[in-house]
Amino acid sequence: MERTLDEAMSLGPIAEAIDRCGGAVSREGLRAKALGARTAIAASVDAEYRAYLEALAMDSSLSPDGEASTARGAGRWSLRSPAVLFPGLPAVAGLLFLLPGCGLRVFGGRPYVGDGLITAGLLLCAVAVGALVGDLIWLSVTKARTRSMGAGDVGREVARARKAWELALMERGMVPFLLDCIEEADQEERGDRAAR
Repeated sequence: MERTLDEAMSLGPIAEAIDRCGGAVSREGLRAKALGARTAIAASVDAEYRAYLEALAMDSSLSPDGEASTARGAGRWSLRSPAVLFPGLPAVAGLLFLLPGCGLRVFGGRPYVGDGLITAGLLLCAVAVGALVGDLIWLSVTKARTRSMGAGDVGREVARARKAWELALMERGMVPFLLDCIEEADQEERGDRAAR
């Protein structure tokens, strides 16, 4: 926001208005007022900022400042992903059924119970394998799509949304606020002169 403020302060209309008011407000004072009201100024372009954040969410390798982030990219492999962890649950449950089932069959105790446990364990292991294959396909497709979009569509969308936000911040936020501050300071100065 400070960069946008500096750009707004260097615009011709703002510089002319500061010169016209004849020292009623200084550049430093005007800048301090704008920084103090940054929340209100940002609220005037909230829709554009939200659109920028949504575009940014598609490319998590960038931070809101547009800098490269050390966080993992959207298309990188991650063991923390619930989709990757899900196959582990039926696999563990399958082993918990298979071990006692095999034990009951080996030691000859209640073979129908052992057979049932082994069947349930094998079914759960099959579910785990199917889920793992599906997850690997999904991760491969996601990685390839993110990689192809990273330098293309996603990057362009993030840049477009950031530009729209900065333009709106300048036109509807900074410039009107600075002009109002200058006009207010000028009116106060004229009132003081009249009172004298």
